[in-house]
Amino acid sequence: MTGGATMKRNGIGGVAALAAVFALAASACGADRSETGTAVPTTALAPAEAPDAETSAESDAGAEPAPTTEAAPEPDEPDAGAEPAPTTEPAAPEPDEPDESAVPMFGNLEWPCGPGDAVGATDQGVSDDRIVIGGGDDRGFVGAPGLNRAQTEALEAFVAYCNSLGGINGRTLELVAYDAAIFEVAARMAEACDQVFMLVGQGFSLDQLGEELRQGCGLASVPAWSVSADFAHAPLMYQSVPNPGDQQAMSQAYQVASLFPDAIGDSAAMFANFGATIETKDKVVASWPDAGYQFDLEISYNVLGEEDWTPFVLQLKDAGIAHVHYVGSCIPNYQELRQAAVVNDFEAVWTVEANFYEAICAEANADGAMDDTYIRLVHIPFEEADSSEAMRDFLAVLEASGVEPSLLGMQSATSFLLWAAGARACGSELTRQCVLENVGALDVWTAGGIQVPTVPHDNDTPVCGLLLELEGTSYRRAAPSEPGTFECESSWRVTVTTDAVEAAALDENRVSRLYSTG
Repeated sequence: MTGGATMKRNGIGGVAALAAVFALAASACGADRSETGTAVPTTALAPAEAPDAETSAESDAGAEPAPTTEAAPEPDEPDAGAEPAPTTEPAAPEPDEPDESAVPMFGNLEWPCGPGDAVGATDQGVSDDRIVIGGGDDRGFVGAPGLNRAQTEALEAFVAYCNSLGGINGRTLELVAYDAAIFEVAARMAEACDQVFMLVGQGFSLDQLGEELRQGCGLASVPAWSVSADFAHAPLMYQSVPNPGDQQAMSQAYQVASLFPDAIGDSAAMFANFGATIETKDKVVASWPDAGYQFDLEISYNVLGEEDWTPFVLQLKDAGIAHVHYVGSCIPNYQELRQAAVVNDFEAVWTVEANFYEAICAEANADGAMDDTYIRLVHIPFEEADSSEAMRDFLAVLEASGVEPSLLGMQSATSFLLWAAGARACGSELTRQCVLENVGALDVWTAGGIQVPTVPHDNDTPVCGLLLELEGTSYRRAAPSEPGTFECESSWRVTVTTDAVEAAALDENRVSRLYSTG
């Protein structure tokens, strides 16, 4: 059964499914894409390195031996007629004075925010005492009010905390939070072109609609995420976790294959009949066979939902499918599909995208119908704060502003830190070009240890990841086993070709020249 399924008559369910697909685009989550210039030393921005575990202190063989201590003489016998000396309690130690010189840290990353004496109106949105940046989401979409607002809430929390530390070299940050309402990206981009220094930590579901304007006005960006190949490969842009259209991350494929080697030879792909989900499915089907998967079926369903999921389940069951890769929303579509699978006694291993890591999805699995769902992540889970200093710091920043943690918020926060690190290294002479050069000089980026290692200027999908399993109303780590860690293999990156990548007109450095001749 393919695309001609019945549209769900319940408008609420359909809208929720469509909104979740836009959220999927947000989490789906070696060219220098800045203009030419002199880069600052990498060490100025790289996260702190752990000490060499093999280094040990050597004893000083030439030191004089310590003198032997003579036994102290026995004290005189006390005078029986003397008054006893009062017993003196040992003095309580003085508390340590706070070390005002200590540098605040985010995980193993020195916070890029702090006081300073930066001055000058060095670029649009920059003055002696402030820097105006732009963020944004699609919260005004009438079909799903508040869509992706979580990323902006986290960005606001990090801006507030940065200002509490002294801003960027003493300049206070001011955030303009744009609402693209999905279809108004171009209008918001036109405003940003005249108002802000850079776009930071934003994410628009139809980001390609603003690219011609953004590149035309030279507005640089460090976004939370990208969707289209036009933006994912664009100049004047770096990401904390790149999501290029011409590569597929393979950690999930190999980790699931290791756990269920007998299931992957009988695989199916299910996907919503919507552009972003079709492109995601195409990349999976083109790349996962490298890990041993054989896709016997590709089944599309209505992005607004199905009246009855039973025919889809029976098609999977009759074909002997043992593994299904599902692309779309958790609530309500996937939940209803899995509940239909339980009724029809169909069992399989199910793999999904990172958008399934959200509280609403786990809370909806009280009946266990969505058990055996395996999710790829490139960030440390919230549940593992005890094993990750960076996660504890992330949660503390959000708590200070009363913000709930979310995957979107984590994506926005890591991109903000990346931008701030590049901006701090500019000192007083803060320009868009300087920020891009500094970010482009990084050899490795982990945002303090909260995400997998990346090299933003390479625009390569990461070769590290972890696998979560949805079990009841909570998530548990499936691979690797140690909390706070990722599994990495250099082969876990595959080159793919899609129509969207072809249309993006990539040059020899994998940079889109669709709207640029520079």
